[in-house]
Amino acid sequence: MKRLLARLGSGLRRGYAARRRAEAEFRRGARLLRGDGVPADPVAAAECLIRAAERDHAPAQHRLSLLYVQGARGVAPAAGWLDEARRGTDAARANARLLYPRGLDVEPDAAAAFAWARAAARQGLAPAAANLGMLYARGIGCATDYGEAARWYRLAAAKGDAAGALGLGILHENGLGVPRDAAAAARCYAGAAAAGNPMAATALGLLHLNGVGVPADPPAAARWLASAAGRGNAIAQHHLGLLYAEGRGVGRDLAAARAWLRRAASQGHRDAAAALDRLRAPNDPIEDGMPDAAVKAQQAAGLHGGINDRSHAAA
Repeated sequence: MKRLLARLGSGLRRGYAARRRAEAEFRRGARLLRGDGVPADPVAAAECLIRAAERDHAPAQHRLSLLYVQGARGVAPAAGWLDEARRGTDAARANARLLYPRGLDVEPDAAAAFAWARAAARQGLAPAAANLGMLYARGIGCATDYGEAARWYRLAAAKGDAAGALGLGILHENGLGVPRDAAAAARCYAGAAAAGNPMAATALGLLHLNGVGVPADPPAAARWLASAAGRGNAIAQHHLGLLYAEGRGVGRDLAAARAWLRRAASQGHRDAAAALDRLRAPNDPIEDGMPDAAVKAQQAAGLHGGINDRSHAAA
């Protein structure tokens, strides 16, 4: 009995030590990605995260998935010659290989992104479940499967994850993998928007504006759009500018309209730039260009493209 207890105690100590090592690797990897007190080095960060992920550290698995979805470019004090090396100068390439034999960039890897997302999601990590839903919805590292996307979004949303609620709302609004249900979409968006997700606030504002899934309520639409616009969402900024120009849901205020349209246009929003040009014309003519809510909700959320929000990464 004493030997059994001793073996159990030894096993528990080894397990605890392994978990501590995994956590340390994860934290170092996160610092290397951020350049927090050390030079930013995505390759070294990935190596740390892999060591942690291989010990079943779910946040490390999730962070690796996010890294492999988009890739990352390294930064070094000699950034000038690194850029030169990337452009193909032989001498610069030789210097880069000498100082950074492993390289500094992590290239996107869809298969790895999917594998690590699935590993983390299966451990019950809500942001990872939302990320896995996004990968299924966009067909990144897997075949597009809206049914699986809905399943993982739903699991994430049930745990309070805003990205999961947003993704599930998009599927409901567009009838992808689930029945088309604008009211269900509105409920999902409301939950995510209340948690501070600007894309969900934009989509919810557009539903209120058009009376889709919820009663038409321009003042409520303006409030949600203002919430998202203040956080930098260009589509929200565009529509808020139109509301101010038309005096719809808010008092007519052309100065505010121009300001919001200008902010959206500065982010490359073409419709906002066009609307701003019309406001500059004589008599400030502007068309009521509010399109169908379902179309704009797809645009607001990038049809799953923006669900991979790095703010959900555990770091």
